[in-house]
Amino acid sequence: MNKLAKALAIAGVAVLGVVANGRAQVQQPINFNLKLYDSSGGGVHIIKITNKDVIQNLLGDTNVAGAKLWLIMPNDIAPAGDNGNIGASLRVTDPQGNIIVETTSETFNIYQTSYTTAGNKTYAWNQFSLAFGGLGAEGFGTATWTKNAKTPGGQGSFRVAVSGTCSLGGTSNGQAPCTGSIVGGAARPAS
Repeated sequence: MNKLAKALAIAGVAVLGVVANGRAQVQQPINFNLKLYDSSGGGVHIIKITNKDVIQNLLGDTNVAGAKLWLIMPNDIAPAGDNGNIGASLRVTDPQGNIIVETTSETFNIYQTSYTTAGNKTYAWNQFSLAFGGLGAEGFGTATWTKNAKTPGGQGSFRVAVSGTCSLGGTSNGQAPCTGSIVGGAARPAS
């Protein structure tokens, strides 16, 4: 079997696996804009945590110019039991869209323990949990998720002001208070 035939056979199995278990996924751009209030070195210093820091901590020492950060979510959101785990992950792609790295739901997730849906909007109490590289964060806030007629799945675009705790290895003195925002763009089918 040639390389193309093998790749198509593997891809077919992957697609069948997604269809069989009903876990089709969507991806959407996500932007982190957090401020960590660090007290190391006397006084309080603000350390900004952005997508650049998230990507750097996911990739380690590797630097990929033009890398993009995506939120991956199940097509049909069904928060799990008491903890509200929605099975989200993060993905980093290169400028051509090739996947470089993807988290598991153990290293990144969104927990949604309470929500109300009205029309095309979902108002949810969300916890964003990050734990990879030297980055750790637990941010909480009420998010507004908005679907439109073209949204292929997930809960749509969102905006949330969060507060909680963050740490950034090499720059902060352990866990410290943090605030900021997390914004998700329009969803599209994940590749």
